[in-house]
Amino acid sequence: MPQYFRYMKLYWTNLVQSNYGKVIVDPVKIEVFLGPREYDALVGPRVVASGAASTLLQHQRIRFPEGRTYLALIARSEEQPGKRQYCEDHIDRVIAQMSAILSPRLFEMEVWSGWLCDPTKLFGDSWVLTANPVKFRPENLESGIDAFRRAVSADPDIDARFTLMAKLFARAIATEPGEERFLWLWTVLEVFPMKDTSDIGAISQYLSQLTGRSTTEVKAKLGLGSLFGARSDLVHDGKLPHDREKLGAILTKLEAIASAVIRSLGGLPYNGSLEQFLT
Repeated sequence: MPQYFRYMKLYWTNLVQSNYGKVIVDPVKIEVFLGPREYDALVGPRVVASGAASTLLQHQRIRFPEGRTYLALIARSEEQPGKRQYCEDHIDRVIAQMSAILSPRLFEMEVWSGWLCDPTKLFGDSWVLTANPVKFRPENLESGIDAFRRAVSADPDIDARFTLMAKLFARAIATEPGEERFLWLWTVLEVFPMKDTSDIGAISQYLSQLTGRSTTEVKAKLGLGSLFGARSDLVHDGKLPHDREKLGAILTKLEAIASAVIRSLGGLPYNGSLEQFLT
């Protein structure tokens, strides 16, 4: 018998008013059930502090309380390594199909997503980012945000654009690396510096002024043309031209570009965050 690995997305809904039960659309199982229920799962941080020892994945018994109706979609694969995207893609296809047939409102409240596991056989994969630790000083943060607000509000157009940029950026950095993260980060740049234009040259011109380098150098070394080409492939052809091994580095660069633009709008000095890509 083959050993199957299972990946789940779980939703809470109060829209199901008829029978509970299961549907199999291989490799996805759909189940509507009334809590309580428990699952054995693998959990771990998505970001760890650089230079610090961290546990990346560990077993946890996840409990979902009674009195609520849940919708579980579980995809299975005979091979776990490298199959996360396979499982997520099949679940997302079923979500779109169920939304078309029943209602997209079934999926408004995601409760949990991740690998299910046998607690005696730990396995798993995940995106893990490293970052430098930060010091939280309330008085410094308060004054910094106040100065940021004043800088952005000095131009009503920039102020309005920043609201949308902030929304897109917040969603991007809270989303695991993938198509959505790429598209939201790129769209931040389309809101600004690409205001009132579809020419990506506006990005290299803005970053040129920011970094003190020529527009030609900025465009070439940051690969802005390639990033725009990937955006076009995603929007028009339905896929990114990068595998998951390369996607992490591309998203890191794109996030750094968007962050540099956002910092500059808030009056913060350029901190050299793009130099690793420009040298």
